[in-house]
Amino acid sequence: MLVIVRKGEVVEQKEKLYKMKEACKILGVHPNTIRLWDKQGKIKVVRPQGGQRRIPESEINRLLRVPSAVAPPPPSTIPKDEALSSFLNYVFSYHRDDWELVRKAVIIRDNYTCQECGGKELLEVHHKNGTSRNDPDNLVTLCQKCYNLVHKRVRKMPAFKPSIKPEAPAPKPEKPTIKIQPPPVPEVAELPRHKILDDLKPTGLAQRTLFGDLLSAAAVLKSFTLGDLAARVHCPEAIAKTFCERMTACGYLVSKNGMFEIHVRLAR
Repeated sequence: MLVIVRKGEVVEQKEKLYKMKEACKILGVHPNTIRLWDKQGKIKVVRPQGGQRRIPESEINRLLRVPSAVAPPPPSTIPKDEALSSFLNYVFSYHRDDWELVRKAVIIRDNYTCQECGGKELLEVHHKNGTSRNDPDNLVTLCQKCYNLVHKRVRKMPAFKPSIKPEAPAPKPEKPTIKIQPPPVPEVAELPRHKILDDLKPTGLAQRTLFGDLLSAAAVLKSFTLGDLAARVHCPEAIAKTFCERMTACGYLVSKNGMFEIHVRLAR
């Protein structure tokens, strides 16, 4: 209560009024909350000259005695691990072929950390078994340095050579027979998607994404012109031309009379 004294006598006695800012600080609420309480009749406010709301001290004391009036909202009941598990399950169930989304999901799962050295910069996602199979257990987050080291080790691994046992000499035929050999069938390499894209050396993430779309379209079309490929992906012919030139330089495309034919299969 505010007491005004004049010449030793009590002239007027009235309750202290708080401004909105002061009341909000004491109650720990937003000004819109007090305005809402005023409209709902949950709090009595005073409007002196000027029209600005003033909150009586008795109303503030009353609200402070009611815990539910200013209690903070309850925390989220969904555990962080459960929310992450739901997100990963959604990505790998419905968007397994969307590499960019899968890549981001794996990096989030691995807490933005290289699983080899613990680094947190220039992160990449590596396929453990060397294929393009987008399964959670086949993907791991690596920094650029560890990613290059892993790929270097994979390239240096000696090829498996099965032991060949000498065969017994075949008996000589009484009459020589002439066997007509069929023409040799050109071998078509089968490589993982990320290996082909690495060999094309894209200059950035945007170009790598476009090259990935062009590679998928080329694998479907098998034989195509430059215009067919650009129209299939809805990209400029200049980008499609750069893609075809780099694929041809790597031996993945063969060009003849304006037609391109893909000579590589995407590993599943």
